[in-house]
Amino acid sequence: MSPTGIPRVDGAVGYIMGLLARERPALPPEARLTRMRRLLDRLGRPEQGLPVVLVAGTKGKGSTAAMLEAIERAAGRRCGLYTKPHLLEYRERIRVDGAMIAEEELALWVAEARPHIEAGEGDAEGLPTYFEASAALALLAFRARGVELAILEVGLGGRLDPTNAVDPVVSVITPISFDHVEQLGRTLAAIAREKAGIIRPGRPVVVAQQPPEAHGALAAVAAERGATFISVAEEARWEITMMSTRGQSVALAARMDYGLLQLPLVGRHQAGNAATAVVAAETLSREGFPLPPEAVPRGLASLHWPGREEVLSEGPTVIVDVAHNVASMQALRDTLLELWPGRRLLLVFAMVATHDHEGPAAVIAPLAEVAIVTEPDHVHPLPAPRLAEAVRPYVPRIEIIPDRHAAVDRALALARPQDVVCITGSFYLAGEARGRLLAQEAATSGANLKLSPGSMR
Repeated sequence: MSPTGIPRVDGAVGYIMGLLARERPALPPEARLTRMRRLLDRLGRPEQGLPVVLVAGTKGKGSTAAMLEAIERAAGRRCGLYTKPHLLEYRERIRVDGAMIAEEELALWVAEARPHIEAGEGDAEGLPTYFEASAALALLAFRARGVELAILEVGLGGRLDPTNAVDPVVSVITPISFDHVEQLGRTLAAIAREKAGIIRPGRPVVVAQQPPEAHGALAAVAAERGATFISVAEEARWEITMMSTRGQSVALAARMDYGLLQLPLVGRHQAGNAATAVVAAETLSREGFPLPPEAVPRGLASLHWPGREEVLSEGPTVIVDVAHNVASMQALRDTLLELWPGRRLLLVFAMVATHDHEGPAAVIAPLAEVAIVTEPDHVHPLPAPRLAEAVRPYVPRIEIIPDRHAAVDRALALARPQDVVCITGSFYLAGEARGRLLAQEAATSGANLKLSPGSMR
């Protein structure tokens, strides 16, 4: 407790993070949702009466969720947004009205939830996980703050993710590709069927452009469940008219023609994410959430979504990106080639051990003249020497520096003013590097021109 009697936020976050190391009984995967539902029951069903949108997919789900939230907030709605992982601070995962929740709020909600989490020790399914507790905390926050619409990013898969314990008004599925194949399946159709677990009978599902195999599997599940299948590729048309290092202009029309939209994110894939978010907002409007036409341009223009091909400084150009699978790394590669063609690239690269590292390495490493391989601040970091072996066939020069701060400093020391330094491979690496570099910039300039990592204002 703090001197005021309010629980301390550092203790609250420490408790939640500590759930990662707690042991649980070996059970079939289907027990996960049972465990999550038991936790929600003990918490008084905070999701009841709360309209929810679930956003699943392999890539772009966080960006799409953030865009949809920005549009709905611009429409005058009090929105909750739950995303994962965070860049720097746990509270970034839970936002209300575009801002992450206050430290005091998080501490109080953890204090409220903790006995109900611990009560799970007496259940056959065991103690709720870090991910289950985090989703439950978001729902507690949204109930307490009187949220009118909650947008939840789905974690691993969809069918068995903790967020799937709620009943969505609309489901959204962003592009699907190979990731977590050990858990989700080794074909796109199998992975798509896991993602399709968020589709509800008689409810709409908005589906982004997909590989044919994934599209067919999603359409089949929607038909089986009597869901309304809404294809973004059929509902919307979009064209990028201008791309810069600070954003892009996108001509977009769906049920309405929105004209030229300003999107403060780079990368062609983000235009597709914007189209998905707009079609989802239009779908919500038919479910009782009116969409004033001006909400789309105003919401998208206001978006601040850090760590997504984000340029932190120039001379040299320093970019942080959270890409950590093949699809997101391909999007990063394409953006680097489009916006900085011919520039010497220094890559600072780290990954988590539970992700495929060979595929992403094969995508991004061939662009680099120098790769500095390091390790993220994570409970399961991939050892830098192992990542270096995956990078070695593609890069003429490799340095192994396990200390992530030293690795970033080394890249900046080697970079010439015209070079590009790209820091990627993990949310944890990108987020920590972003916070540290912006703090250094603020200390030297006396004014931090960037917004805080958790802000979306």
